[in-house]
Amino acid sequence: MRKVLEYIHVTYHYDSREERDDHVAMMESEGWECSGQIKETASVHTGEYVYCGKFVKYTSI
Repeated sequence: MRKVLEYIHVTYHYDSREERDDHVAMMESEGWECSGQIKETASVHTGEYVYCGKFVKYTSI
């Protein structure tokens, strides 16, 4: 058996759009791919949204 691909997925929540945008730029400079999603529902019950960043990185072994 041998591993041929590793997939890492991370999600961040931010306090502001500016904080999100700065972090997205940093992550992309480190080789992460951003999904492009800007907000997600923080609470289904209240309908509140938070800024988010969803990133993936693939590593070949």
